[in-house]
Amino acid sequence: MKGADVISQLNDVLDGDELIVSSNGNVSRQTYHLLPGSQIYLRGSMGLPVSVGLGLALAHPEKTVIVLTGDGNFLMGLSSMVTVSYLSPPNLKIIILDNQLYATTGGQETTSSKINYKTMIEGMRITNVRSFDFRDLDHNLEELFLESLRYEGLDVLHLQVEEDTLELDNIPLHPEQITKNFQNR
Repeated sequence: MKGADVISQLNDVLDGDELIVSSNGNVSRQTYHLLPGSQIYLRGSMGLPVSVGLGLALAHPEKTVIVLTGDGNFLMGLSSMVTVSYLSPPNLKIIILDNQLYATTGGQETTSSKINYKTMIEGMRITNVRSFDFRDLDHNLEELFLESLRYEGLDVLHLQVEEDTLELDNIPLHPEQITKNFQNR
């Protein structure tokens, strides 16, 4: 399964009231084209989706905040996970789409193949961490999403996915317009 497939399957479980933050590059483009509604699409903000998601979760405790991030973006902003663990907002859900590549910048390998995400994140005292390999195995993705959304606490879902070859246009919105759209939702 590819990251774009994962993102499009979120449509089946979201009610539209969630706040979604997507990392820059392919993940944001896929989120823009495959998920309806105004969301925070980060552009030129490598490593910041978890930090932005944390801020939204703290500012809007009544909302579920979902961060969609690639492995390269997640690893670049890894230090923010320590703050996430410390503050542990129960409404924050982080989905890491791990294709082991910096796909947006040319397909260079990340260090992801050397990391046990579940062990690393649990080492930060985040207890609800699940990791699945979607490259070869078939899992019930809808059920995994529903478990995350129903869980009354900080949740991290690490999904190993295949490399995407989906070609999508860039997001046609300037960051100021993305902000205005999101604020007016």
